[in-house]
Amino acid sequence: MSANRSSSLINLFTCLCLILSVSACKTDKNPARSVNGYETVVVDGKTMGTTYHIVYIDSVSSDYKTAIDSILIEINQAVSTYIPESIISKINKDSLGQKATILKEGDYIENLKYSFPYNPHFIENYINSVNVFRRTAGYYDPTVMPLVNYWGFGYTAKKPVTKTYSVKVNKLMDAVGFGYWSDQISDNQMQYIKPINAQLDFSAIAKGYAVDYISTFLESKNIKSYIVEIGGEVYCKGQKANNKKWTIALSKPQINAAINDIEMAVSLDGVGLASSGNYRNFYEVDDQIYGHEINPHTGFPEMNDLLGVSVISSNCMIADAYATAFMVMGREKSIELIERIPDTEAIFFHASSEKNILHTQSTGFQQYIVTQ
Repeated sequence: MSANRSSSLINLFTCLCLILSVSACKTDKNPARSVNGYETVVVDGKTMGTTYHIVYIDSVSSDYKTAIDSILIEINQAVSTYIPESIISKINKDSLGQKATILKEGDYIENLKYSFPYNPHFIENYINSVNVFRRTAGYYDPTVMPLVNYWGFGYTAKKPVTKTYSVKVNKLMDAVGFGYWSDQISDNQMQYIKPINAQLDFSAIAKGYAVDYISTFLESKNIKSYIVEIGGEVYCKGQKANNKKWTIALSKPQINAAINDIEMAVSLDGVGLASSGNYRNFYEVDDQIYGHEINPHTGFPEMNDLLGVSVISSNCMIADAYATAFMVMGREKSIELIERIPDTEAIFFHASSEKNILHTQSTGFQQYIVTQ
């Protein structure tokens, strides 16, 4: 996992059939395109250290860019580790407050307790992170932030680790483990107990959450057909103005592949898609490749036969979190788990001994693949 894993990590897919066909948000110089009496409105911009692209079909060509930007700012103020005054940053920096103790592996360690005003964006990311952490046996763990920073993929200075110190990694592991946290959440506040030096990182779920939240906003405006994409995570609903399906292209999961090298395409309606992989966010030291996907059980970058994973689920937030977890879990454990998760499918890209790209998919993924 990394602090920007969903956005800068890979972008396993690009919305070629949609986003690249319309150049920019609706302005006087770039008016909305009318088809069958409906306007195709495009809104785009920057957020969460990446870009967003939103396209929706509207009979009156309403422009919601200002409202969308305001929503994204609110979400960032809750969950961005790059904003010093965000809620998550305050929690990560907290070293004062009421002290408490918590049992960990038979030994008591000192912990800190803090209370802050209720924020729905933070709470939703926190609660859903707890759920995925438990479902994946801790392979998805948002407390991996200290390790992400150590390996050079977090919000601290980006520099590769040229020499590995197991003692240092083991020390950082003392602060890793969502199971060591305790919390109480009410309608107006949240209290938690965390190990000293523990830090949260919602980057593997926050973009998916923002995609879902913007989708809900568009629904509230009676928009029935749209696509919302943030840093490669996407949710689609309905159809384009020409009554064709929203089609998403999955990029070829290879280190030297261009963004527009396509492995396959999928069509989506009422579901979200998220992807993860190591082939675009890594560094190499002495012929050893270090990817950004950190295994919270070992403290080291995970290296297995997976090149990339794409997950489709009923909402983008869950797809986002599972995509990261699966990269760390490996193919066999992930395939076993995905078949037990309702309304969720996945495709796993891996390489053959001849370095050809192979894929293994869950039972229901085939329904989304576009066949020529």
